[in-house]
Amino acid sequence: MDNQQHTRTGSLRPGGDMVLWIIAVILAAVSVLVVYSSTGIQALAAGGDHLRVLVRQLVIVAMGLLAVYGVHKINYQFYGRVVWIAYGIALAFTVMVYFIGEVNPQAPDAPRWIKIPLLNFTFQPSDFLKVATVMVVARELARRQRTIDRKPVLPPFSARGWKEDGGAKILRETSVPLLLPIALACAAIMPANLSTAVILFVTCLVMLFIGRVRLRDLGKLIVLAAVAALCYAGVAALTGMPSRSGTWVARLERFFTGEKGYQVEQAEIAIAVGGLTGRGAGESTQRGILPEAESDYAFAFVIEEYGSIVGGLVVILLYLWIFFRGIAIFRKCGTAFPSLLVLGLALLITMQAMVNMMVATNMIPSTGIALPLISKGGSSELFLSCALGMMLGVSRQIQEQTLDTPRAETLYENSPR
Repeated sequence: MDNQQHTRTGSLRPGGDMVLWIIAVILAAVSVLVVYSSTGIQALAAGGDHLRVLVRQLVIVAMGLLAVYGVHKINYQFYGRVVWIAYGIALAFTVMVYFIGEVNPQAPDAPRWIKIPLLNFTFQPSDFLKVATVMVVARELARRQRTIDRKPVLPPFSARGWKEDGGAKILRETSVPLLLPIALACAAIMPANLSTAVILFVTCLVMLFIGRVRLRDLGKLIVLAAVAALCYAGVAALTGMPSRSGTWVARLERFFTGEKGYQVEQAEIAIAVGGLTGRGAGESTQRGILPEAESDYAFAFVIEEYGSIVGGLVVILLYLWIFFRGIAIFRKCGTAFPSLLVLGLALLITMQAMVNMMVATNMIPSTGIALPLISKGGSSELFLSCALGMMLGVSRQIQEQTLDTPRAETLYENSPR
């Protein structure tokens, strides 16, 4: 039996959920089509090197699929040993962005990238930090499953409650290891990208709920997060320190007053022109007009060329499918760490996709969130591919029956009957 299991584990054949593999390949193909059609053909029309655009995106997509394959061969137990190291590195790089980061000329107050010397390669540390934070929350929740539904994760706010309920002990043993990573990650990301911080916070909040944290503590956490965000915006406005709070306010005002910016108008035109069936691959009339057609507004571009049915609906279903497959894997794990890890990563990918698509259809204000695994961008492709690889790795271990079964980490056996 051990020899057979060793053979399966050491095989080069991809393992895990085959549906997830199919989705990964389809999204990779869509990514090449969207990026090349939105930028490469435009470069060809201008007499530029359109093949360079195609080759670059093919390389990025190939690296993403290789990352999925390589990561899915790693047993999830390894992540439990390195989560804090990965989180510390990701947080440090995210903070460094504000001191040595590369900026977008259109948003000079929001540096997001770090350039690697000699390699001439830039990456966005927040993409790394999102995945690392989900890993940390899954690990720390798993360690507390025996008592998490009976003990508070936040100390009492009153002096009397602090003394009677052991506020210092709660803070030291639960609040700091479980909640502080979420707070630090969101605080590090928020000045440059509020929407990414919100997506990460909501993802972690759902993980805490599924991980059986008491509802009263979740309510306290939401209140604290809202107060912290308001305080930050107020301090930024009063002191004039660099932030995007003014941009957030302006976007909200335009959205709720019905005023449409240039990007929104062009995205709506692209969707209207595409209709139900689309103009056809490479036949876009908006590629040179719609800003960020290859990234922030990739969904609108997909609908223009492939229509609302073949393009829009299929893309939506692919992302929802990732989430549903995550739930299916979650239910088969039984223990908390792999279960919460898979659920958190699936939710992170799906939420980012839904936010991007809602922006493209003018359902929410503009956020600057890319369409995961489709939009142009090397670091986003790499880290989300790693996230998909982790999900596949857990499903592979379910097939191979190599998951651990520590009783202290079992979600179901500790649930109230």
